[in-house]
Amino acid sequence: MNFFKLLIVSVFSSLLFFSCKQNDEQVLLVEKMEKKNRESFEQINKAWQLNIPITSTEVRDVLNQWQDWKNFEEELQQKPKSSISAFKHKVLNLVAKSSALHTNVPANFNIPQVRSRIVALQTKILALDTYFSLDVVPHEKVQNLITAINKELNAFYMQCEEIVIKNRIPTEIGEPKIISISDTTRNAKVVNFDELEQKEISKKK
Repeated sequence: MNFFKLLIVSVFSSLLFFSCKQNDEQVLLVEKMEKKNRESFEQINKAWQLNIPITSTEVRDVLNQWQDWKNFEEELQQKPKSSISAFKHKVLNLVAKSSALHTNVPANFNIPQVRSRIVALQTKILALDTYFSLDVVPHEKVQNLITAINKELNAFYMQCEEIVIKNRIPTEIGEPKIISISDTTRNAKVVNFDELEQKEISKKK
């Protein structure tokens, strides 16, 4: 009987020992992860500079009327300060704001070239979200993506500027007249063809 009690105590002690050991290992693992994230925060905090390029008045006027883009710009300009968790929350907001950019694009900028720039920007932000969803955020990857996002932002604004510049170019002298003559010629051909067709039908009757 005493042996049986001793066995139970021994088994219980062993389970308790392993349980405590596992808890200690988990605590150490969490502390290690927190330490790495504190280091990542310091590096990311230094590198987090999302820049909105200076634009022409014409481009700014159009973008100011695009509410989704204004919301996205405001989100870009607000930098997290407290912790890696604050950056994670910021990235989630950027994902949400960037996903709305395809709706209500101003007619001036609603062309494939601009839309492709938006897609490229969204792709980089989604990649940023992927890294921030990890237990330990790899600051080197995040730093590279911040640089990539700034490049995509520059490309977007340059594309908008290009559209505005093209719209500024006046129609060449004589071009409207040539277009008018061309349209008149096409219309004349259609009328003549219809008249000939009617004559042929009359002859057959």
